Amino acid sequence: MTKTETDTRSTEANRRLPATPGDKDAVQPTPRTKGQPDLNLAITTIAHPRAQECETAHAIAAELNAPFIPRVNGQPGKTAEHSDREGLLIVEREGLALWVAGQTFRYHPNMATMRVRALSQKKNDGLVDALQLKTGASLLDCTCGLGADAIVAAHAVGPNGRVRALESSTLLALLVIRGMARYSLASPPELIPAMRRVEVHHTDFTDYLRRESDNAWDIVYFDPMFSETIDISQGLDIVRRLAHPDGPSLHDVKEARRVARHRVAMKDRHPGQNLARLGFTTIKKSRRICYGTIDAL
Repeated sequence: MTKTETDTRSTEANRRLPATPGDKDAVQPTPRTKGQPDLNLAITTIAHPRAQECETAHAIAAELNAPFIPRVNGQPGKTAEHSDREGLLIVEREGLALWVAGQTFRYHPNMATMRVRALSQKKNDGLVDALQLKTGASLLDCTCGLGADAIVAAHAVGPNGRVRALESSTLLALLVIRGMARYSLASPPELIPAMRRVEVHHTDFTDYLRRESDNAWDIVYFDPMFSETIDISQGLDIVRRLAHPDGPSLHDVKEARRVARHRVAMKDRHPGQNLARLGFTTIKKSRRICYGTIDAL
């Protein structure tokens, strides 16, 4: 990859961050898309915010068309009561926190950490094996979720490859974009570079695939299981409410085959009934999940 290409990708990724004061290039979120759950949120800050947190909170409130509510008595619950909203998006010093009904979610790469570490130790990964990800390959992940698969894929394809992840939920995209840009616990050391290379786009995959050119990506990938496989024990059931519940249709798969140069892949719950229904050939199974592929057109 040339320096120009690297700079271009970095600029593209930064433009998908919500606007902060003085950020002229920030892209406004697109309207809520089909199947996306809605959370009635207010925007607030930590208990003792600096001017920077206040400015960012006001900017996000304007972009999301949500009210800004000053923090009350230091407790999110009290602030939520005053706002008459079901949840809060809290601007903190190190990023964003989503608070709903007493539960708080902050971005974390979760299983991507262990999977990248395993790959660095020359161990296998189910996704990497099923998708036949090679150094320098390009992947379009149509169902970003929390971005774990996208991060693992970015590590597998390396700095000369490319991974773009699509997320239709406004809030989930916001949390992941800002989280990936600011997460700093560099263990394993390969995690942060892979995370920073993922290009997260807030868009619906049906619309995106329809607009994308032929043979634009080596591999196109769907994970409609995301909302089912979130680990509730980690307090991520808040995120489940944000996840896009719709898997790909036959038409989506046809469009994906047109966009892919080599193959389209999908993850499904074992034994793979959705894979069969959509014309995929099951190629890798475990006790809980399986992967299928179908050749590009």
